[in-house]
Amino acid sequence: MPVLDYAVNYNYISEVLCINKDNPKLHCNGKCYLEKELAKNAQDDAQSSKTKNQSQKITDLCLPVEISEIQTGYYILTIRDKNIYKENYHYLFLKHIFRPPVF
Repeated sequence: MPVLDYAVNYNYISEVLCINKDNPKLHCNGKCYLEKELAKNAQDDAQSSKTKNQSQKITDLCLPVEISEIQTGYYILTIRDKNIYKENYHYLFLKHIFRPPVF
């Protein structure tokens, strides 16, 4: 999430939170803040991954919008999709439009 936060709040981070904002020759633009946040996030993930069990990891699963149902059993997770790939491509071939130029 730090990368998303950096992208959304780019102007604020580069102008206010950047350590090197007084030295524009470095072209830091808040990358120092992003690096610090990524390191802190990695450290938090390392600590939390030690305590997570398998049931907690499955809650972190991100599903696409196209998936409509999730049926859970004791050991089985089945996913039904709603025709993710559809053939909606149509064209109209008109030969009389494409003629060579007449000089």
